[in-house]
Amino acid sequence: MNNSPPPLGIKKYVFVGAKPMKSDDQNPGGQLTASVGLTNYLRSKGYSVDIVDTTQSSFPVPSLIIRLNKGFRRLVELFQLFQSNRINGAIIFASAGFSFYERICMSLLCRYFDVPDLFFIRSGHFMAKVNASYSSALFAKLLLKVPLRIGAQGNKWLEFYRSLGVDPSKTTVIRNWLPDSTVIRYSPKVWKAEKPIHFIYVGWLVPEKGVMELLDAIVELRSYYHFRFTFVGSGTLDVYVRQLILDSGWGNDVVALGWKKPEEVQQLLDLADVFVLPSYAEGFPNALLEAMAKGLPAICSDVGGISDSLVHNINGFLIPPRQHKPLVEAMEKYLLHPDLIEKHSQATLGILRSNHGLEENCQKIISVLDECEKKG
Repeated sequence: MNNSPPPLGIKKYVFVGAKPMKSDDQNPGGQLTASVGLTNYLRSKGYSVDIVDTTQSSFPVPSLIIRLNKGFRRLVELFQLFQSNRINGAIIFASAGFSFYERICMSLLCRYFDVPDLFFIRSGHFMAKVNASYSSALFAKLLLKVPLRIGAQGNKWLEFYRSLGVDPSKTTVIRNWLPDSTVIRYSPKVWKAEKPIHFIYVGWLVPEKGVMELLDAIVELRSYYHFRFTFVGSGTLDVYVRQLILDSGWGNDVVALGWKKPEEVQQLLDLADVFVLPSYAEGFPNALLEAMAKGLPAICSDVGGISDSLVHNINGFLIPPRQHKPLVEAMEKYLLHPDLIEKHSQATLGILRSNHGLEENCQKIISVLDECEKKG
């Protein structure tokens, strides 16, 4: 941690989130991907950035004692930063569960030291948990009074915060972004008739990502159609997925590759035709953005902020979560009408450039904090 003050006139921000370049982890997840883009942007603009690292292994989830210990140390670190520096603003990435409560405590520290903060819940599981019970909603409504400003990953997130009674003046739509190193495709995908349509899934192989429904859909569709499917990722269902592929005799048509390095994922997306992500909950998945950058149409559950950038039958298909039949129907539309791939790909690239620019969205964060600082 660097506690030395920045040069005179240079603004100093604190970012609470996953620390970029901490390791060569092949499966960093969306938070780290967004962190890379944001911190690189801030530094490219000449700002000083201190990072309170929240990187955590998802599988297995650490024990409560370990999380409490790490959470306490992060709070102490943030306290020391505020005590020894003039901080112009704090950007706080939060998730669901313990992460949310810890970050609210950080937001309280911001209030104590009079530091403007932008509180950004990145996990769709938070939305799902709050919507599941009245008591959770009531508690969230109370705690969300603490942050000075709240970032919303899309219009559905905006509606969610309003349903909790959050003052609309506190919320700002800031859509997800990709690192500036991402190469965006310029021409739409065109399906080559001599090859079977190639679907791809990128993410954790866990029930909450809709993997079981996806497997059911593949089993059903393989009875009638020839197509390819690639799973990229790992998790609690890894062995089950690999065994089902082996037992079904699908050969190289359906493969589970495990985690791949980011550059390898980009290559695999380039080779595919349609991206599939039938999650039960999402904030706004970076895997979808990476697929959109390659011009892929997508089939995704209508959860979180996805519907802001995946418009039904315009650049893909939105389906209800936890159901395999709508997933079968959506995949079948591409199998029956492969010309949709080029049409939806063209729309995807336009929506990506309109909604998810790094400069546009990261600058919104700075603008929000500047506005708060001026108001004092």
